Amino acid sequence: MERIIGGWILIGLGGTVVAAARRLPGPRGTSLAMSALLAGVAGLWLSVATHPPQEVAFLVGRPFSVFQTAWVFRLTRESWAQGWGVLTAGLLVGLLWTAYPGQGRRWSRVLALGLVGAATGAALAADLFTLLMAWALLDAAFLALLLIRRGEAVVERAVLAGLVNGAALLGLWAAAVRLWWTGDSLFWSRMAGAAALPLLLLAGLIRLDIYPFHVGRPPELADEVDRAALLYVVPTAVGLMLWAHLIPLLQSWGGTPGVTLLLGLTSLLGGLWAWAEPDPRAGLVEAAWGTAAWWALAGLARPEVAPLAAALWPVCFALLFVGPSFVPPSPWGLPALGALLTLAGLPLTPGATLGTAVFHAWPAWAWPFLVLLQGLLVGALLRGWLRPPEEFPSPPAPWALLYGVGLGIGVLSLIGLGIALNAWGPMPIPFRLALLAGTGVGLLLYAQADRVHAVAWRWAQVRPFLSLEWLYAGLAQAIPSPAEGLRRALAFISHPAVMWLWALVIAGLLLVFWQGSPR
Repeated sequence: MERIIGGWILIGLGGTVVAAARRLPGPRGTSLAMSALLAGVAGLWLSVATHPPQEVAFLVGRPFSVFQTAWVFRLTRESWAQGWGVLTAGLLVGLLWTAYPGQGRRWSRVLALGLVGAATGAALAADLFTLLMAWALLDAAFLALLLIRRGEAVVERAVLAGLVNGAALLGLWAAAVRLWWTGDSLFWSRMAGAAALPLLLLAGLIRLDIYPFHVGRPPELADEVDRAALLYVVPTAVGLMLWAHLIPLLQSWGGTPGVTLLLGLTSLLGGLWAWAEPDPRAGLVEAAWGTAAWWALAGLARPEVAPLAAALWPVCFALLFVGPSFVPPSPWGLPALGALLTLAGLPLTPGATLGTAVFHAWPAWAWPFLVLLQGLLVGALLRGWLRPPEEFPSPPAPWALLYGVGLGIGVLSLIGLGIALNAWGPMPIPFRLALLAGTGVGLLLYAQADRVHAVAWRWAQVRPFLSLEWLYAGLAQAIPSPAEGLRRALAFISHPAVMWLWALVIAGLLLVFWQGSPR
């Protein structure tokens, strides 16, 4: 655990390093510093891959004793894999920014480091209180990254995201209070959870953007998903981490059929809305939303595969978002193919176990619907992968090579995570045929892509109603004072001077953190 903590210290120092790197000639300095920091953290993380399970607690002295507990982190094979997944996603985005630097704004690099660091903390959180702190840091970095983008539409989305994600954070806090009052443990390994399960479930569904709690996603940035990839990947990955903890508690809960219905509906809407998007790359964002719900459904059917879903999902979609489209004979689009095949659940890929899990839970009469639903998502992913190439100037050879190395690391991570979590196992022939049928349906849909898009676009005329944004906007107007206050607060904290204040506050929190005593 000492090396993991060393990695978090590196991330904590990221602001200073990135600020210093801005003085380097050219626009790539800040992105290169971010990538180097994440590569260092990834090296430390990789060095503990074979360590036995271990736990560390930081006792924060009074008056900061909340629920009479500490900040506790537990390293297991599953939590290591989930943390590695978000680290790989962060490294891929950092290397993309290095190859294609854009404006090279340092604050977006600093906040991206904070987003990844908070997600790794959530992966290792051994109890609800520690997870609550990690989520708070994650939400702060997420909102700040949104606001850096500027634009009226993005500010409006930040207000909705702040309200919805704040509700998730509040639900998690209320669940912790409820468990504390009933004498239940806050630790995942000892939690009975029955008293607080509805609150925990609400927090998990909101974090996963499950319909109808899906308005926190920023579709306004879908046309530049390669540069905004972390805003889509990291929060959902953290939601899948929580989902892996909740699934054992849901097995004997009476409301599980309703949760199954919401997950299936989200998968269906994700596939339909992905096909309705005129831009195939923007459709990848909707397909990612639907696929996260599909893999959450797989975890609900077979709890042992839920940690695998939380580890693989961020790597798969980082590859699809960051990787270029496939244009033969160029090999640059091939790494994303590995992610696509994994998401399709084809045999011999790490996602095969996840692909069969849903079919395990349903009788044979329901399989045609499941095959169609899977094919809808696979076809949308294939449409995004084979989209027309973007017109970007090629980076110089060293930076292009570094970008290619990052894509290769993503593919190797998929294989390594599959090995670490025993993704490969015996697969009966009926399940192989079902997975191949789903991929076949996806290929057929892609072959008729224009027609499918036209049908989905006509159906999507009801999307403004189904999206429920009118409802959330109405709720925001019904509480004008809090909503307007949040709007003004978001506008205020996006000022560069306030960003420095944030840095001082975080430094103070780290100082308090390190005054605790390790166990």
